[in-house]
Amino acid sequence: MCKSIIYSLIFLGTTCGQTKITETETVQNLALKTKTETSNYMEFNGNPLFISDPYDIELSIEKIGNNGYQLVTEIILKNDSYFVSPHSKVAYKGRFSSGLQKNANLEMTNNIIEIPRSVEEIDPHPFVNGPVNWVRENTTYTQPLKLNTNSDFEVSGLIKFTIEPRCSLEKIGYTIRYKSGNMTVQILQGCQIIEL
Repeated sequence: MCKSIIYSLIFLGTTCGQTKITETETVQNLALKTKTETSNYMEFNGNPLFISDPYDIELSIEKIGNNGYQLVTEIILKNDSYFVSPHSKVAYKGRFSSGLQKNANLEMTNNIIEIPRSVEEIDPHPFVNGPVNWVRENTTYTQPLKLNTNSDFEVSGLIKFTIEPRCSLEKIGYTIRYKSGNMTVQILQGCQIIEL
């Protein structure tokens, strides 16, 4: 029993010693990071493992006209990430979409506007093998909203898209609140996200 405990401690001591967090500024790291990122990375067996999200997302509400509003979604891509535009003619699973839960107070009207507009290209990859609109640069989406009440309310929404090359379905929940004539939006975290 004593020998197994000693062997376990020796094993843990050697494996924990192989992983370390360092904060260094190298030319390569400076070229890869943005102004808001830090140069934290982990090493495993002497190889750097960069810890970075492939994108940032920001949501805001803009007032347009008397009862008009628009949801503004800004996606800042990092590390050569990309995703399928909502304007892609083929209905790929995982293409960018934004929607609200069913409610009588607020509705999305018209089509989503993409700035800059993505361009259709032919992708020979076996999963695509045809035309697709890849979004490969920082992009802003505006979605007109129609307010149907003057009463206070709260409604949940969901943005979904597959981020490449990580190939993961991203789900970003948000809440739009209308209180005392002021409309705001907030991104939800973790378990607060609902499916529409």
